[in-house]
Amino acid sequence: MSNADLLAHADRLKATNLRQLVDGDASRRDALVMSAAGLWLDASKQRLDSQSVSALLAAAKARGLSAAKADLLSGGIVNPTEGRPALHMAYRDGADIAGSEEAALVTRTQAETRAFAEAVRSGAYAPGGKPISRVVNIGIGGSDLGPRLVADALAMHQASGPDMRFVASLDPTDLELAVKGADPEATLFIVASKSFSTQETLMTALAARAWLTGHVGADRAGDFFAAASAAPDKAKAFGLDPERVFDFPDWVGGRYSVWSAVGLSLEIGLGPEVFAEFRAGARAMDQHFADAPPAENLPVMKGLIDVWNRMYLGYPSRCVAGYSARLAKLSDYFQQLEMESLGKSADLNGKPITHPSGALVWGGAGTEIQHSFFQWLHQGTDIVPVDFIGIRRHFSSDNDRERALAANMAAQGAALLEGREIDPADTAALPGHRDMPGGRPSSTLLLDDLTPANFGALISLFEHKVFVESLFYEVNPYDQWGVELGKVLTTGILSGEISGYDASTRALLGETGFQAE
Repeated sequence: MSNADLLAHADRLKATNLRQLVDGDASRRDALVMSAAGLWLDASKQRLDSQSVSALLAAAKARGLSAAKADLLSGGIVNPTEGRPALHMAYRDGADIAGSEEAALVTRTQAETRAFAEAVRSGAYAPGGKPISRVVNIGIGGSDLGPRLVADALAMHQASGPDMRFVASLDPTDLELAVKGADPEATLFIVASKSFSTQETLMTALAARAWLTGHVGADRAGDFFAAASAAPDKAKAFGLDPERVFDFPDWVGGRYSVWSAVGLSLEIGLGPEVFAEFRAGARAMDQHFADAPPAENLPVMKGLIDVWNRMYLGYPSRCVAGYSARLAKLSDYFQQLEMESLGKSADLNGKPITHPSGALVWGGAGTEIQHSFFQWLHQGTDIVPVDFIGIRRHFSSDNDRERALAANMAAQGAALLEGREIDPADTAALPGHRDMPGGRPSSTLLLDDLTPANFGALISLFEHKVFVESLFYEVNPYDQWGVELGKVLTTGILSGEISGYDASTRALLGETGFQAE
């Protein structure tokens, strides 16, 4: 199935009334509603019919989905620019790599992090003579967004354990707020950095060490640190005991790393049992992705829907609306996962891409966002597909606020679809101003409940659907060269070597009185 064929289907459906499409053939809904691993996807409000779904499935087959999926799950080189596999699934036993060196490393690391988490939680590890009461995770990108998201989403499952805080910004107030009110003798910092040289993370870690030094002395400050890193020598030079440096291998990308030692703060704060349930839910989705036929496969179908909207219908962005206070950070997490993976302009051969690649991803928490940017979604001139992500239990809850939250989510999807047209003759009703065009697609994705397992399955679903999309965009979803140039230029600015920089940047630095190192 060629791109031209799919574009022809898209042109045909653009002229079709979406409400009529939704209310038409009942078998269409059967093809666009599916469930697995505690998740339920209803994509019946998407601008798709049986013909276009079949065409997308045929296109996925033609692009080698089956073989690519097998390579991913068995540890094949799916990151060709860096010559690496992408084995984040190994940390939840979702990869078929038994007997390999990678599998042995995962087993060892998991045993080490669990033992350390249990020692911290029990008070057996108490370098200040007091049980650890606050854990501060220092990281950036996936090393921050992943743990931060999961800590927030699963906060109601934290029955005991230290308070968890997260620091990512170089703004000194970020660290200051994280340690505000903390007892230095009962605080543990975890540095999540594969290289142990990421500028933002290392500078913040040095500031944290200086804070500790002022309270416990330089000779003891290192005792209040642990790390997830692939650079134990650098961590040791920083002052860490190698026994508290847990392996973060290069075949786990940062935005896919929450399952690994990067999740140490979660294993300590939520507890090893809750973290194990989170991993188990992801493993269930891994198995579904591996075994389910494409037409019934949640990651495959979600990936095809998002490709359809971006590449063939031409919608440049997608809104993620999380209908739970605990899902407020979900759009931030998916933003990095998708835009860092799919925001590429070169194909697998390094040649310029001539078709759209990954969409802009943005969003927030419902119902709050209904009173901010939903105005733009309903009446703006751009069409933006929406992912409504919520909790299925809320629909039948005895709690009136939970039911109202679910009703709001359902109503917003209906409003985007149906729109409203005011009688032009009824001038008192403000025709035009109160009209809404409708015909705007959305999907509803529900977790049976916000459990560790269901949430793990949700994150795994999106990881795999990104991989499916990459086959159509013809990009490597596991590298991120676009973040490198800014780092290099920052080094030049800090060193004062800016003679080759553009006139605007030089003027900015001069007029603001910037002081180089």
